[in-house]
Amino acid sequence: NQAMATTNKDKWLVAVEEEHQRMVDHKVFQPVPIEDMPKGAKVLTSTWAMKKKASGTFRARLNARGYEQVDGEHYDEDDKAAPVVSEATIRIVFILICMMGLHAELLDVRGAFLHGDFEKNRKVYMHVPQGMEHHYPKNHVLLLLKTLYGTKQAAIAFWRKLVDAFMKMFFSKSKTDPCLYFTWTMFGLILWLSWVDDCLVAGKEQGVFYAKKEM
Repeated sequence: NQAMATTNKDKWLVAVEEEHQRMVDHKVFQPVPIEDMPKGAKVLTSTWAMKKKASGTFRARLNARGYEQVDGEHYDEDDKAAPVVSEATIRIVFILICMMGLHAELLDVRGAFLHGDFEKNRKVYMHVPQGMEHHYPKNHVLLLLKTLYGTKQAAIAFWRKLVDAFMKMFFSKSKTDPCLYFTWTMFGLILWLSWVDDCLVAGKEQGVFYAKKEM
């Protein structure tokens, strides 16, 4: 409401439409008639995070109100985490970069949490968000197909998807730090670190470029 009350209302409306299209492209949810919902199912609400970036870009991010989720119905309390690489591992990798003259680059996964899947085929419903009502019929709710930002399991679900990607790229996961991944290639040793939805890849320059392309 605050964003739409400014002189930049038109730009914020475009940002909201871009976010809706992002949801559609990632197949985050699908409309379901209210009468088709299981009896007693709780329906989550949502909220917006509106930000004008330093670049001048207007960004609208849709977030589910995860604090409304019910333990045992929408998630498991003991299955919440945001895996991050340890400080010791970061220091060791930085030392290797210096000693071996490795090239390193950062990688930010766009729409990271929109890649995660709900575990145990959970059914999580959400009211049609403010600003998106014109896209859906009345008396409908949205069945979440992906772990939308704000859901309690979004971070751990994305990490599991990330690990799957590394396994398909033939990387091994460290036994001492689950956010360190490595493999030996024709370009030599390639290392990946991850913290929530950000990654760092290090190795010989050509190997780093190849690894980033694979990811």
